[in-house]
Amino acid sequence: MTGTGSETLRLRIMMVAVFTLGLLIQALSLLLESTGSPMLVQNPALHGAIEMAGSVIAAMVAYLLLRLNAIGEGSSFNYQIAAALSAMSCLDGLHALMPAGETFVWLHALATVFGGLLFAMVWLPATAQKSTLRYRFFAALLVAILSGAGSLLWPQLIPQMLEGGRFTPTAVLLNNSGGALLLLASLKLFLTYRQSGRPEDLLFSFQCLIIASAALMFAQSHVWDLPWWGWHVQRLAGYGLSLWLVVKTAKSVEAKTLLSNQLLTQQIEERRRVESQLRIAATTFETHEAIMITDANANIIRVNHAFEVITGYSQEDVVGRNPRILRSGRQSTEFYAAMWKRLLENGSWTGEIWDKRKNGQVYPKWLTITAVRNDKGETTEYVSIFSDITTRKQAEEEIYSLAFYDTLTRLPNRRFVLDRIQQAQSASARSNQYGALLFLDMDRFKTLNDTLGHDHGDIFLIDVAKRMRGCVRDMDTVARIGGDEFVILIEEIGTNANEVSQKVALIAEKIRAALTEPYQLNDKEHLSSPSIGVCLYRGNEQTVDTLLKHADMAMYQAKESGRNAVRFFDPAMQYAVETRAALEAELRHAVPDGQLRLHYQVQLDSEQRPFGAEGLIRWMHPVRGMVSPAQFIPIAEDSSLIQEIGHWVLESACRQLALWSEREQTRALTLAINVSAQQFKKHEFVDTVAALLRIHRVDPARLKLELTESVVLNDVAEVVARMHALKALGVGLALDDFGTGYSSLSYLKQLPLDQIKIDQSFVRNITNDVDDAIMVQTIISLAQHFRINVIAEGVETQEQLDFLRQNGCMAYQGYLFGRPVPIETFEAALAEK
Repeated sequence: MTGTGSETLRLRIMMVAVFTLGLLIQALSLLLESTGSPMLVQNPALHGAIEMAGSVIAAMVAYLLLRLNAIGEGSSFNYQIAAALSAMSCLDGLHALMPAGETFVWLHALATVFGGLLFAMVWLPATAQKSTLRYRFFAALLVAILSGAGSLLWPQLIPQMLEGGRFTPTAVLLNNSGGALLLLASLKLFLTYRQSGRPEDLLFSFQCLIIASAALMFAQSHVWDLPWWGWHVQRLAGYGLSLWLVVKTAKSVEAKTLLSNQLLTQQIEERRRVESQLRIAATTFETHEAIMITDANANIIRVNHAFEVITGYSQEDVVGRNPRILRSGRQSTEFYAAMWKRLLENGSWTGEIWDKRKNGQVYPKWLTITAVRNDKGETTEYVSIFSDITTRKQAEEEIYSLAFYDTLTRLPNRRFVLDRIQQAQSASARSNQYGALLFLDMDRFKTLNDTLGHDHGDIFLIDVAKRMRGCVRDMDTVARIGGDEFVILIEEIGTNANEVSQKVALIAEKIRAALTEPYQLNDKEHLSSPSIGVCLYRGNEQTVDTLLKHADMAMYQAKESGRNAVRFFDPAMQYAVETRAALEAELRHAVPDGQLRLHYQVQLDSEQRPFGAEGLIRWMHPVRGMVSPAQFIPIAEDSSLIQEIGHWVLESACRQLALWSEREQTRALTLAINVSAQQFKKHEFVDTVAALLRIHRVDPARLKLELTESVVLNDVAEVVARMHALKALGVGLALDDFGTGYSSLSYLKQLPLDQIKIDQSFVRNITNDVDDAIMVQTIISLAQHFRINVIAEGVETQEQLDFLRQNGCMAYQGYLFGRPVPIETFEAALAEK
């Protein structure tokens, strides 16, 4: 241990203090002895303790010096001093155990001279010391043990050491020789200290000096006198001082060792962490994402395997080159300038970019560039990490296509065109120009699908889409919104409404003409035509839904006009639609709120006697008043309301028949009601009729159900079966408005009818229209042939009645006999007849 200045000074002070203390003890002892006779303190136990303590301390110091020598610490002469202290420890230990006598003094003198000799060997040249250094400690210890043992075994060989209680010249000579040798060793150690600066060298220099002074004082003392005890204490103090410093050195070395171990542990952990980071970095570098590292001048210095796979360039191809070799040309110079500006300002850039592979293929990639900076904040490298997003882009495009395009025609779909219309309205508001929305429906498309199949229908729609695209500008939008319905959005047509209308009319006509050309569907030729509705717009005052609704309404107007036509939206048509919609909404409350009524029109036989009545529905609206059936029945038939209304009529008729059955005058009356096609085709209709007849305890023969020809136009077999089921209940069946349909005669013989009703459109003109008269005569004759009762409705004049009677008509109904009236009025009129 090389001491600091303060530590060395403290050590010197302690050494001088111990040495001075020893000299003072000796001086005091001599002074006391000179005053009179010697003071003898004969205490073998104390003497043994002092000598044994010195022996143990010397052994401990020797051991510590050997340990310190192994790590390069301690004195410059660790082995030599350890050998001397070991020999002195051994001989002093034996001396401490001996009683006073010749052997007692001999062992002490031997320890002094032998120790001095070993200490003095520090003067030997370094080369001589190295050759014997390894064995000196063990040799000294062995010699000390053997000499001590020899002294105990052959005491007669020991020279005389005491004479008259005083030491003999031999004893004095041995101690003085040992003291002289120790003084020489002290000098060498001090000189070595001047060069090495080791406090241990200075320590053992003082120890040798202390032990030497004690040895020289030997000749001035007697056994057990005070000087004798003084130099024993002095020797012990020297041993203690050496132990203190060696222990201190050992502790210092231990602290250094602990610190070194901690630093070593930290270095090991840091190395492991760095190695772990290197392994992670190596693993990360060979990830599935491409990595490219460039220097501060953007020259490529390294790439990973994924880079080679994605770009097609090997590391040898790109190292030393600029990344611009990867550019596809899709991005502008401004794009790269903005990228580098952000990279330099923020230290990173992330975004999508299009690059080119080695084979020339252009592909999209997601790129992140990060600047690597040193401790001074200077950019040293750029790390680029990217992945090929071709598959993701394709998936995004496919998802976008599925979301916004029709899979069959590849036209934009409803979602796309709704957004496009909204954008067009905003553009129109800025430019003040008109645009137009065309709504197209291909006529009789369902018939094509039903006859030739859906595969032919698909080919047809694809051709329709192609023709429409060929009739408009690239900036216009052609979309398929479902089935055979298409929408065409035409933008920025002009600012003058009249001129715009004319231009749009020409475009619509061009489209109509293109779509009426024959279609070649595989080996089949197909003819079709469009119905086109047009709605103009300017600005965004109307919603997109409103524009589509107006165009749709105009398209239906085109269909109603005979198809294969173009119609512009008319606000009056919108008013009619809104009125109809309001009426439908209010009609939904008619049954629950009890607003419906049955009015009754009398029916008479050939003798003009009342035999029954027809129940005709009326709607007593709380605000509108009486609403004509001609207004609300078509609305009910176009919606599900006809089911609810029809059930109400049927139940009301059964309830009325039950009331009539309680009175003699009305018990025999029949009540006819109309049944809609939707109601009749309902699967549980027959069961419903049977249940109502049973609930109200009505004679089924009193109920007559009038069916229109539309009921039997489809699925004749099922209709006939259901009619037979009703007949089995006992209910009467009549065919209403006979002669107005297309198939009455062909179905007549299959239907289990009780009555045919001649439509009022024929009856109205039988007296002045020969064709109508012949039609009525034919119907009556046909009914008679099939043994079916016949009744004429709409009889308003006596002449009509006379004609019908002359031709064999069996029953009559019309204003000539009475209008449809409430039940109270009807029953009052019956009472008068």
